[in-house]
Amino acid sequence: MLAGRAGAHVPALTRQWMTTPFYLSPTFQILFATAAGMAFGWAAPAHAMQLLPLGDLFIDAIRLLAGPFIFCTVCAGIGALGSLRQLGEIGIKGFIYFEVLALLALSSGAAGAWLMQPGAGFQLDPARAAAIAALPAPSFSDTLLSTFTGSMALQLLLAALVCGMALTVAGTRAARLTALVAQAGNLLFKLVRIILLLAPLAAFCAVAYTVGRYGLASVAPLAKLLGAIYLTTVLFVAVVLGAVARACGFSLWRFILFLKEELVLAFGTASSFAAMPGLIDKLCRAGCPGSVAGVLIPAGYSLNLNGSSIYLTLALVFLAQASGVDLDFAQYAAIVAIAMVASKAASGVAGSAFIVLGAMLTVVPAIPPASLLFIFGIERLLKCRPLANIIGNGVACMAVSAWMGQLDSTRVSAALTSAPGLRRA
Repeated sequence: MLAGRAGAHVPALTRQWMTTPFYLSPTFQILFATAAGMAFGWAAPAHAMQLLPLGDLFIDAIRLLAGPFIFCTVCAGIGALGSLRQLGEIGIKGFIYFEVLALLALSSGAAGAWLMQPGAGFQLDPARAAAIAALPAPSFSDTLLSTFTGSMALQLLLAALVCGMALTVAGTRAARLTALVAQAGNLLFKLVRIILLLAPLAAFCAVAYTVGRYGLASVAPLAKLLGAIYLTTVLFVAVVLGAVARACGFSLWRFILFLKEELVLAFGTASSFAAMPGLIDKLCRAGCPGSVAGVLIPAGYSLNLNGSSIYLTLALVFLAQASGVDLDFAQYAAIVAIAMVASKAASGVAGSAFIVLGAMLTVVPAIPPASLLFIFGIERLLKCRPLANIIGNGVACMAVSAWMGQLDSTRVSAALTSAPGLRRA
């Protein structure tokens, strides 16, 4: 859907970047707003905490448009395929890739916690635990059910799949309807781009609230956990995703720079949902077929969240270590196996992974349910989660396109070498 339009404008976009002053670039504006938010949160914490509704309003606006955008993108993409066999190939290969990478990400989180022992020697405060012990812990069965009943992305994806398949079966008789759905998707994309002009303000509010509410000193005792999560995530992206990118014939580092605007947006807003429309557009420019990107990226927001998967197993093992619970190999394996299912409910919305983590406490009953709230203060500091989710889904789309033999290597090279800072590569 977006491939033809996006691919035609790569040179123009490159010239625009070369002539645009740096202070007008979205990347600079969001980074500046992030720094300003940190300063404001530190200087005036009471006022900074009142800014949270403004940041949440931006995310809500993006999510409001993201639903129809997912539907139109997937429906039009499938309708344009012209063959249910090709849809089946995309679905099967995408699902296999998602499950393999999910297993690797979850195993990496558990291995990182086992090697670095971030919870060793960490004493949970009994008084605080007693004060919050009355709070009910989320049920794993409820969280599993919410994968199908509470995940907007998954519900819309299933509905779009059905409608897209109907358009494919109808063939030329539904060509005008398919084109109309595609045009609606393009209109929604333009509306999202307009809302994204407010991204610097949203980043300022979100960061100011985080610093004002929790402060940097309040998370000092949990710095080891933060370091373990960030280090494990960086290693996973560099080693695992780097190997996938190399096998597909492109540089992961250049690919990350190519997605710079989407990554900075996710960093500032702490939500990978805000970057989804731009991610699909960028992948189409980079040589992925629009039908593949339109199906796999929305699906990946429920099925391929590498950053959230690493967080789930590493944080759960951390809580076990902090509670003095010794885990054996069978329990590590059980954690990874249960997380393979539970992680599907951790959509790309800030805070959802924390809810899933609470449900997974049932895997290790010896961990006090109230201990979950001891790591709540670092939730908004885990910026690596949405970044890894975006990079992981982008690499997944490129990999599946290459696996199907539909990745345009010429356009890949042109797009990645035109990224800022790589024009001479």
